[in-house]
Amino acid sequence: MKQFTLLAAVLCILGAQAAPDRTPRIINGHTAPHQPYNAYVLYLNAQNAGFFGGGSIISDRHVLTAAQNIVGFVRWDIGFGTNVFVHLNMLTSTVATAHPQYAAATRLNDIGIITLPASLVFTSTVSPIALPALNAQPANQHPFENEQGAIVGFGFVNAASTGRSDFLMRSFQRVTSNVRCQQFFQITLPQHFCAEDAVEISNVCNGDLGAGFVTDVRGRPTVTGVASLISQSCGNTSPSGYTRVEFYRQWIQSVTQV
Repeated sequence: MKQFTLLAAVLCILGAQAAPDRTPRIINGHTAPHQPYNAYVLYLNAQNAGFFGGGSIISDRHVLTAAQNIVGFVRWDIGFGTNVFVHLNMLTSTVATAHPQYAAATRLNDIGIITLPASLVFTSTVSPIALPALNAQPANQHPFENEQGAIVGFGFVNAASTGRSDFLMRSFQRVTSNVRCQQFFQITLPQHFCAEDAVEISNVCNGDLGAGFVTDVRGRPTVTGVASLISQSCGNTSPSGYTRVEFYRQWIQSVTQV
């Protein structure tokens, strides 16, 4: 998670993790309180190379994330249970399902599910986030334009970063118009939406993709987006793009039975 000045390029990490970032502060931003649904996702290919992103616990066996964190990879190390990186509980999975129509070039259908090898025990520090209703009307299209949502992650925090934050960071963003979103990304509607923080200029960055965009739906915190698209510089004043979870609700149920 980063702010205004940000590293311009996505870095590739060989092996398990990058060296710790010792400046876990977002410019004009916030260290996040613990979010029980949040998951850190380290994804690796057959050569043990990969990177890291985010995800959302949606059941005792399933983590919702982006398809880009799944396609081409064979192992996923999932961290959960705290907002302090070194205290994360870890599970390793070798089973994940990307949406079958995922298109890497445009990030269309950028959504996927990681299946955990054992059931999580839900406590005050580990619990699932709600999903949009299965019977939601197409006209609903949560989240709505100008609705505020929160997104958390252990991603890059400043232009000097070469790895994840030591602490979970949080950004509050508002959903932009579709017209503004299409000025920055080649998106398909209504499968995508964009959101931005025009006040503190907080934004998601490398290491945050796959994290959940959470809004209130009838008073219940609900994951309505999955971080999918960032500008090259991750910051400035451009919005970030999200996969709209509601559009894929039936597919999620077919994979998870949730």
